[in-house]
Amino acid sequence: MIQRLRAEHHYFRLELIQIEGASEVSPQKTIEMLKEIKKPILRHAAEEEARIMRVIMQKTKEQSEQSIKILQEHKQIIDFLEKRIPQLEGSSQDIVEEVYTFGDEMRKHFSEEEEIVFPLALKADSM
Repeated sequence: MIQRLRAEHHYFRLELIQIEGASEVSPQKTIEMLKEIKKPILRHAAEEEARIMRVIMQKTKEQSEQSIKILQEHKQIIDFLEKRIPQLEGSSQDIVEEVYTFGDEMRKHFSEEEEIVFPLALKADSM
């Protein structure tokens, strides 16, 4: 499962590069691309929260605080995808900046999961 989640991170990183490029050319295309990636990202986040956190919490409670904080970032990601994108429709003002900020935050989040959360989940699963 961890390998698949890492592969999904790689896919999302590539998609974010495409979206960032589109934001400089066509704000409307950018919004469409964000809407297309929304469902896979939400599914991915839900799986991480449901499956990985369960393993971590059951077996490594004392080490799980940092992982919990990282996975709580999913709320900010969901808020952007569900609440902010509809507000961007019809408006090209600041869309490039918001898309790049979102991309940067996503890449940082993926790195934190891969460096902290996933190894802890693997360790917990082997206990």
